[in-house]
Amino acid sequence: MKPTPYFFGRMLRGIQRGAWTAVGTALVLTASAQSAPQLVSVTPADGATGVGTSTPLVFVFDQDMDTTFGLIPTIPNALVGNFETSPSTVGVQMTGEWGDDNRTLTVTPSVAVPLNTTITWTLNPTGVNPFFQFKSEGGIALATVSGAYSTGTGATGPSLISSTPANNATEVPTNTVVVFRFSQPMEKTVNLGGNPPATPGAVTWLGVEATKFSYSWSADGRQLFCEYRGGFPLNTLVSWFLNPTGANPVLRSQSGQDLPTAVNFGQFETAATTPCDLSPVPDTWGTYVLYKISSYRQTSTADPEPDLDQNPFLFSTLVDAPEFGPEVTAATLTLPNGSQTNLNTFGFFNYFRSFDTQAELDAAFPAGTYTLRFTQTGQPERVIPMNVPSTRPPVPKITNFDATQSWDATQPFTLQWTPFVGATGNDQLFLIISDDLGEVVFQAPDFCVPRDLPLNATSIVIPANTLAVDQTYTAQLYFTKSFYFSTNTVPEMSGFGGIESETRFLIETTPGGGTVIPATLTSWEVLPNGALNLQVSGSAGKSYPVQRSASLSAPNWQGIGNVTLNGSGTGTFQDTPPAVGQTYFYRALTP
Repeated sequence: MKPTPYFFGRMLRGIQRGAWTAVGTALVLTASAQSAPQLVSVTPADGATGVGTSTPLVFVFDQDMDTTFGLIPTIPNALVGNFETSPSTVGVQMTGEWGDDNRTLTVTPSVAVPLNTTITWTLNPTGVNPFFQFKSEGGIALATVSGAYSTGTGATGPSLISSTPANNATEVPTNTVVVFRFSQPMEKTVNLGGNPPATPGAVTWLGVEATKFSYSWSADGRQLFCEYRGGFPLNTLVSWFLNPTGANPVLRSQSGQDLPTAVNFGQFETAATTPCDLSPVPDTWGTYVLYKISSYRQTSTADPEPDLDQNPFLFSTLVDAPEFGPEVTAATLTLPNGSQTNLNTFGFFNYFRSFDTQAELDAAFPAGTYTLRFTQTGQPERVIPMNVPSTRPPVPKITNFDATQSWDATQPFTLQWTPFVGATGNDQLFLIISDDLGEVVFQAPDFCVPRDLPLNATSIVIPANTLAVDQTYTAQLYFTKSFYFSTNTVPEMSGFGGIESETRFLIETTPGGGTVIPATLTSWEVLPNGALNLQVSGSAGKSYPVQRSASLSAPNWQGIGNVTLNGSGTGTFQDTPPAVGQTYFYRALTP
């Protein structure tokens, strides 16, 4: 489903946080008696030549390493990671994985490295945050180490690197565009269907009608997009073959070498139901966005505070080309004061800055006209003015926070918050709840359910059994003022602009689907006026009846009220002073 405006704050936050989201509290160990780790081998070796464009880098260390942080590539002008390459675009397209021995790190290109190129790599480059450094299990940092290798000229011919959907994938959405990725730039032939059945095409299909496919290439010729008109049939096994025997035409590199014959094939199975996609913006469109984002965290009934676990105050702008082109070649942003900044490219064009306070963000990026300019291959320059207002949405606050800390997942639950004051028009109110793996378990609005969330809403009912018992969930509530939205200014691109306030908080569900901890009277205190304070403990958020009696053995006790426990599972009940000479016994009941 193509993100609509309220998704873009989340998307940009994910882009900017990148490696930052993995950082929790850090434990720093002093290990003076231990030695610093050493790199004992690397494959390909330093100075190797003729290396394949998809060959992984394998680093082996002399001792067990701290695997808390994996590979964090350096992003120029944004982040100094623990892994850096030249050219820098190579490093940001690599992923790393630690072996079971905790000594072997395998770094794999997600996109083929350019041919005939020397790649220089550095571990723990100068300026890397100490948290992110490669270090031993004992906490001693690896000294900065570098090496280099060169890729081959491609004389061995092209190869298929990957396909999407992956081979043997199931439940594939019927609107999926099949993508093949190659090791070398390929001839951009689009008439690939051949003349079946007499002559197979360069791409041959089984299980579907081959004539319904249309083909297009990425600008660099390394990706082939195969789109099935009208969507794949449901619950269908689809098989594909590249350059089958007798194919005409054939898939061939721009250097004139054929993809191997009858070697590359695969299959996938489509879903049994049609995917929900009610967005007016097609999945293949590009986008350009400008956002100011303020992030808060609520941990009690008090007002939310800036979320220091991530960049709390962020300005960001992004330009991403349509899936099938034309490619974006350059982009700039002009601020209200006339200063101009070039957007950096990481497969898309992006610029962002983070701040510690709201005042710093507003001072650096005040209200006014911001002009986004970008060029696309074969297209005139796009000039997009956006008028950023001075008003920003209020900070969302959960008003029944204590109840969220003892959520009975087996019962419907009403989540409540402060109103989005001043919300109008295209503004957005959005709630998302995710599990500990980051999977979304509930969101509103959700047009596929359907589930509405009007701008004036201050609560929503979470149905029973939406969440699992005895679990911790992360919830985020977004208020976004939209100042720009367009789907027709640039062909096949949508534009968004917004000022967003988001509040993150945790939801704790009770064990056993609503099992209530028995009440306990933990202590008591006589106040100066003679009244009695009783301290009660039990399940957070639960209400416990309190009774008293003049006799411990009385068959019937008098109910004198209820005490609702706070998020820590404790509460205080106060009873009036007894008459002179009167003795009372007290008890709290488990509901």
